[in-house]
Amino acid sequence: MQQSEMDRPWNFLRASELYNFAGSEEAAGTELHITRLAPGDGRVELDWQYQGDMSSLEGGGLAYRISYGLRGNGEKTVVAHNSRMPHAIIEGLENGVDYELTVTAVRAATDEPVAESALRLFCAGPVPGTVINYIHPEDYAYGFSGRSPASPSIVELPDGRLVASHDVYWGNAGQNLSKVFRSEDNGETWTFIADLYPCFWGKLFVHQERLYMLATSTEYGDLLIGRSDDGGETWSAPTCLIEGGSRETGGPHKSSMPVTIHNGRLWTAIDYGSWHIKGRHASGVISASVDSNLLDAASWIATPFLPYDSSWEGAVKGGIRTNLLEGNVVKMPDNRLVSLLRYECYGASEEFGKAIYLEIDPALPEASPSFGKVIDFPNNNSKFSVYYDAPSGLYWSLVNRYVAHVGQRNVLSLVCSPDMEQWQVVKDILDYERNDWPEDYTKVGFQYVDWFVKGEDLLFASRTAINGAANYHNANYLTFHRIVKFRSLTNQQPSDLRPLAKKES
Repeated sequence: MQQSEMDRPWNFLRASELYNFAGSEEAAGTELHITRLAPGDGRVELDWQYQGDMSSLEGGGLAYRISYGLRGNGEKTVVAHNSRMPHAIIEGLENGVDYELTVTAVRAATDEPVAESALRLFCAGPVPGTVINYIHPEDYAYGFSGRSPASPSIVELPDGRLVASHDVYWGNAGQNLSKVFRSEDNGETWTFIADLYPCFWGKLFVHQERLYMLATSTEYGDLLIGRSDDGGETWSAPTCLIEGGSRETGGPHKSSMPVTIHNGRLWTAIDYGSWHIKGRHASGVISASVDSNLLDAASWIATPFLPYDSSWEGAVKGGIRTNLLEGNVVKMPDNRLVSLLRYECYGASEEFGKAIYLEIDPALPEASPSFGKVIDFPNNNSKFSVYYDAPSGLYWSLVNRYVAHVGQRNVLSLVCSPDMEQWQVVKDILDYERNDWPEDYTKVGFQYVDWFVKGEDLLFASRTAINGAANYHNANYLTFHRIVKFRSLTNQQPSDLRPLAKKES
């Protein structure tokens, strides 16, 4: 990362400065930006910001006009929006078809146009949960970074407000923008609060009542950390913890993985490598004292990165890209510290349903991880997060489990374990394999979920692909969900949790 980027705050106070700086041809050059789209069943919700010079306006300030219609159709419906609240809901839309939409700011006294947003695309349709944000797969408003919401992260602030984020992904794009949203009402409604650039693969966490983001600058870029003291609206300059590399040489890799406190230190897992090089990814951990300045790179210690070894006891045989990544640093019941990792097994002797944990020495944070054990784990080659829940005395996770297709992510299941080794499927929370949904597993996904417990409920954010996503992987929604009284589900008799007969993908 260039020094000039390191010296400025992580967020841009004016969206136009970000888009001009990042080279966004779609959104640069205007002071009016649509900050959030949330399509639903026959409707779309939208928010926007005008950041132009209000002092030059006379006679009542601004009003707005929302223009929308079927994509590529010259006929548009224009809705006058005279409220000062930059928020609107449009209803009576047709599901399953593409629409285009713009917002225009006009002088309230004369109806003279002042600024117009970039053209945005959306597709209406039923969506499980609450939509935090949406990006159509052919919408280039953030094209400098990508066209797909990914890497969901969610956290509760000390005052009870919720903050969620996603990065903007597309293969071989810049992959360097993350968007941050906040809810004042326990997740029922969401508003945009910040763009972080360059920021990718981010994890929000709260430590000592301050909000942090741990991320990379881009795919395999610098590992960065920054802090917000106002609930996510403004951010410090990020600090580089590990220098980045590239797809060709390898570099830091991560997702929204848990940040765990143990033995007086914060711990989280980091990978190093690339999908494009031999050996894929090696696994490590970084840590810092709980009382240290987390924005000081000297506070952090990184372990050496341990490569995957196919000769480990219990390892699968063969495979297309057998690999470990996205570890969960968790304290075991016997006080050992481990990193439980996603185990990529496509094409191997066992193609799903496995995980590996590595042993971490909490007394020697500079020591390399060591192989621990291969375990049975009901996951289907996708990222998962594991947390311990003291009231139930159980470890919990939300996983994409196998039902009919290797690699499918259209089934999201709640699982638990008393010991981190024996895992039980409690309930399928979202099952779009067996609910007669018209799109199949290649187009639908509820994946990479990040979650936390609030009272009796489990709250999570999902990278959701549905209603015309490019594919299950390149999602178009960030959605919020609540599992009410999740602990009580262990006392219920599960419905049919058996996989279907195996089919070829």
